[in-house]
Amino acid sequence: MSRNTVRNKVRISELTEELAVGAALRLRCGSDDIRSVVEAVVAYLVEEYPAQDLYIPASMQSSAYPVDEIRKGMREQESVRSLCKRFRIDRRTLYRLLDEPSANE
Repeated sequence: MSRNTVRNKVRISELTEELAVGAALRLRCGSDDIRSVVEAVVAYLVEEYPAQDLYIPASMQSSAYPVDEIRKGMREQESVRSLCKRFRIDRRTLYRLLDEPSANE
């Protein structure tokens, strides 16, 4: 067994463990109770998307984004491109944040 194979197995194991713990915290159950489901999901991802980096979107919680600062930039006529670059967000995310009712208060 090559070193790369061993490394990949360790990474998959670490990912499975982290996902099981995270899901258990969210679902308020034991990580052992859902480990088989998490293992199945990880196995599916490894088969469907081998050696690819998967995009995991950031949280859409308002606390995760400085909406007030983004609005200030818009008022000061900073370009959308510049705002997206500065806050490391996609153009669609920027518009979505500004369209949210909580962001308009």
